[in-house]
Parts: sequence; C-alpha cells; structure tokens
Amino acid sequence: MANHNVPSTSTSHPHDPIPSDPSLPQLSLRPVRSQSQPQLEQTSPKSSGESIVWSTNSSDESVGTPVTEPDHAVDEVVDKLQDLPAAAINFNEQPRQRRASTTLISDSPSDIRRILGDGETATKLISQCCGGGCCLLKTLAPDASAPGFLPVVIPDNVAFRSLDLKLGPLSLDSELTDTTPLPPVNLSFEPLPSKDTKYVSEVHKTPPKYVQPHPPYEVYSAPLFHARELTKPGAEKRTIHFDIDVTDYPDEGGVDFKVGGAVGICPPNSQEIVDELFDVLCIPKFVRDRPVTLKTTTGRWPTIWGDDQARELITTRRELLTWCVDIQSHPPTKNLLRVLAEYADAPNEKKILTYLCSAQGQAAFCDLRTTSHLTVAQFLHAFPSSKPLLPALLSVLTQLMPRFYSLSNDPHISSAREGLPGKRRLIEMAVTIHETPDWHPDQPVRTGVGSGFMERLAHQFITAENEGIDPRSILDLRVPMFRGLMANPLSKQFGGEGPMVLIGAGVGMAPFRGFILNRLKNANCANKIWLIQGVRDSMLDELYSGELGDHEREIKKVVQSRKVKTGESNEVKYVQDEVRVQADIVWFVINALDGRIFVCGSSKGMGEGVEQSLMDVAMQKGGLSREQAKEFWARKKEDGQYIAETW
Repeated sequence: MANHNVPSTSTSHPHDPIPSDPSLPQLSLRPVRSQSQPQLEQTSPKSSGESIVWSTNSSDESVGTPVTEPDHAVDEVVDKLQDLPAAAINFNEQPRQRRASTTLISDSPSDIRRILGDGETATKLISQCCGGGCCLLKTLAPDASAPGFLPVVIPDNVAFRSLDLKLGPLSLDSELTDTTPLPPVNLSFEPLPSKDTKYVSEVHKTPPKYVQPHPPYEVYSAPLFHARELTKPGAEKRTIHFDIDVTDYPDEGGVDFKVGGAVGICPPNSQEIVDELFDVLCIPKFVRDRPVTLKTTTGRWPTIWGDDQARELITTRRELLTWCVDIQSHPPTKNLLRVLAEYADAPNEKKILTYLCSAQGQAAFCDLRTTSHLTVAQFLHAFPSSKPLLPALLSVLTQLMPRFYSLSNDPHISSAREGLPGKRRLIEMAVTIHETPDWHPDQPVRTGVGSGFMERLAHQFITAENEGIDPRSILDLRVPMFRGLMANPLSKQFGGEGPMVLIGAGVGMAPFRGFILNRLKNANCANKIWLIQGVRDSMLDELYSGELGDHEREIKKVVQSRKVKTGESNEVKYVQDEVRVQADIVWFVINALDGRIFVCGSSKGMGEGVEQSLMDVAMQKGGLSREQAKEFWARKKEDGQYIAETW
C-alpha cells in the first residue's frame, strides 16, 4: 500500500527521530467568558411532570423472559465457497462481528449464483445476511402452480410494506420446521398487598426507585441548569449543549466527576410512543397507570444492573413501558416474533410470523436483523391481528439501558464561571441528535431514545426562556443520571504538564473542551496543546467556536469535509489529512517527555483514518517500516501516550 506523503522539515527528519520543538508563538491565555448561542428551533413533544397517586387492588396476566436463540453452522456452504477464485471471496477481511461463526463476503454475485442458484434469495443471502450463511440451513420451494397451493395474503398496510419482507412462494400449507419455541413466562402482575397501599408515580419526571444503575446507589434526578444549541440551522446533525446541576449529587465513597469522564443518562421512552403501544394493544386508559405488584422469579429485570434474583415490587404498566424496556432501538428477535405469532388471529399473519421464526424463513429474518432498527409499534401495526398480552410482550423485550455522554468541562472549575448563582456545581456535555428513518407517513424520521429525550428537555427549556419564563423555577426539568465512567481512557490518562495533540471529529470534540479549559489554569502549559477538529461545514457544525480562549486560532485547526471548490477540483479534507500536514507537531509530541495524543470520535472512517495517518507519520518521520510503526504506536498505547476513545 502506498504511503501518503508527509512533509519533511528541519525539525523532523528520519535521521533525527526525536525532533526539536517546532517554532510556536508563546501564548498567554485567559479563561473565556460564556457567550450567548443561537436558540434551538425544534418542535419536539413535551413531557408532563404530573404525579399520579393510586390506592387500589388489581389483577393481571403473567410475564416471561426471553430465551437465547441457537446459532447455526454452514460448513458445507463454506466448503463450496472456498473453491471459488480468490477475487470472488476474501476470507481474510474482518467485517463487523456477528453472532454466526463464519463470515462470507462476495465481490462476484455471478459466482455465488453458479453455486447456489439464480434465485434472488441466494444472492441476497451472501450480500446482506447476518454473516454466517445460516439462511441456507433449510429452503422453502413449494410448487406455486399446484392445484392445492394456497398463497399467503400479504397484509395491506404501510407498516408491513416498510418491513420489505421477501417471503417467496409461502403458502398457508407450507411445512415449517425448527420453529422457535414460545418463551416461558416467569413474571406476573398481582394485586397490591392491601387496599390501603398508596403508590406515587412520577413516571414523566423521574424513574421508579427500582431502576438502579449500580446498587445500592440510585439514579439521581439532576436539575437542568441551562441548554443551548451549538450547531446552526442547516447543520447535517444538530448538537445541543447542556449544563446539569450536580451540587447535591450524593457522596459515593470518594469517587468524583473528572475532566474527560462520562456520565450515564437513563432516558425514558417518549410519552407518545408509549401511548401508541397502549393504543395498539387495546389496553384501557384506566388500567395504564393503575398500580400492581410485579413478581419475578429470576433475572435482573426491571433493574439495570441488579442481581439475578426473585423480586416483588409495586409499579405500573406505564412505568415499565417508559423506563424498563427498549421498544425502538433494538433489532427484532425471534422470541418477539414468536410471541406475536402466538397471539395473531389472522391465519396469513400467523403464518408469516411463524415463517420468520422457522428454519425456512431464516433468510428473511436475517434481512430484518440487518436493516435499520425496527420499532415494536411498527410490528404491531404491520400485523394488526396480533394483540399479545402486555406481560407476554414484556417477557421478550430487552432492557432499556443508559446512554453515556462525555463531559465537556472540568467539573472542578465550573463553579468559578461568571454569572453562576451561589456555590453551584455544574457538569457540561454535548449531545448530537441521532435521527433514523421511520415508517410513519406523517413522521418519516424519529430520534434516538437518549438524544431524543435530551432534545425534548432542551426544547422545553429554550422555549420557556424565549417566552420570558424562568425554566429552572417553573418547569423544574430533570435529567435522570448517575456518575458513570470516570476511569475511562480519556479521563484516566489526562494529566501532567507535557504537550498534547487532541484529534476529534463531530461531538468527539466535546471532552477536549474540558482538557483545554483545564490547561488554561496553568500558563506554563497553555502553549503545549494543539487541537485538530473535524467538522462537515465550519459555518454550521463547528462546536464550541470561540470558547477556547483568546488564542483559540493559534491552538486549533478546523478541518471540514464539505467539498470546497479549489481551482479545477472539489477538495475534501478529513481529520487524518490534517494529521499528516501537522506531522512535525505530532512527531514532536509523541516523543516528548510526558507527551500524549488523544483521539475521540467515530471508529469507522475517522478512527481508522487517523490510525493510518499516525502510521504514515511514524514511517516517514521516524524512518520506520510498517511493522515497526505498528509496534511503535502499540507501545505508545500501552504506555498511556496514545489514547483512542472511539465508538
């Protein structure tokens, strides 16, 4: 592979592996004052903060837990594929890991068709299956021209068409084998222990007490102190900055927030999505908030990381759907489809759902697993005759897990910020709003669970401010959070007085803001830090512009990936390109005493590209071979000088 050119200068040369300090201006930096930012324009739904008090008896159905699905092998298919020319199949590449034991990649669909046949399913199997060829275990090939053939009628609704299922010649009489067994039930809803029992639910404001991140500690509902949008209208991805008040956060044995650390946010499912599920399941409104006793015989649900044990607790159906199950960001499982099939009244819908749980429908199931994540409501709308009992549905849904966000400030100096009333302690973070296509015709895009929740809070806060209302005293908006990864690589390795190169793209820039503000406290270190920030469009997406000190331009280089007309060509630059341009500084820092290089951002594209650019710098500036360069950076990573936090 050809190396990218890295410039050679008098300060860095193959015969001078530890170069001299590049000529840099001596800076005298001062902490920056907070500035007003553009307001957030968004029409996200609001959440209610009402409390519900109940004292009643009720009874209900039973609930179960999911069963692990079996993996399948396809050795004979692999044997056939290995006979193909090397150009057709590359067994040495490493795609993203899947559950199946063998990964098949094809560059030649004609060769695959020569072995597996000319059917569409065979070609699609290799190009889009879950990775192991398990779709070939059994095939369904009934004679569609036979007199007794009874084709399955396809449900005629928008939700079903959005699934884009390839069913083939499926009939009502098709024999299906190895169907996933119905998951067992080991949870139940029972009446309250006595008529005098009272239960207060703040389901739209705080999670129930049993949602514990790490026993014996509870989720802390931190007040939202401020919110503002960092990106400008027209940005490809919206990013919002949050100030969260942790002044009264409970003591946890000396563990504290750290610059570069991350906090866990426990987001609820939106009220609209929960109500949609209640409606499509035909659950009466007077039942949704009625307290019940939930009994479990095993497992950790509905806690987050609780022990595997039997539980008995008071809750409501709304609390469980809001805080305890993932209903929109997890790919469908066969257990879920099997429960839907069990409760489907229409023969055609039952057959299709059973087919997806069988060996014959493995290819179609793989297609579902590898497309964008589908919502539970989408399946219920696609198969309208299936009305599973809520406990049966809860038994096969996955736990709603916390989302982690890096701090974008140094928590130990937040109280010194100008204009902060009293002795308040704030943590700050940036959240990029994740959007994905949805099946609803009137709402073609949906937001992620965590980022969507934070966006709804920000919209309420900013709207109130614009209307002259004090959101902190009137709305009392809360962020359910807990002190999370304070020992992650970024926070663990940050420190010392050596030089640093910070390389980040998108919201990966956020933790570096805290690093830089920390360094501003020490004038001797202010001119030993360099930031390479990647954005799509510097006019719209640049985060924290103007908030890194008076000499921000001298320590920061912004690289935008948007095409820029330069002469005869459209130039596209990425962070890794700028790493090669700044090879002198990179090589100086990594060889300096206590020098460190931090990388933060997406692992695909940015993370891989930066790693390759660092290899090129070591090869050309240090005169190393590729293997030596690889070993060089591996050693630096072990020594805590090269820290990469990617996702």
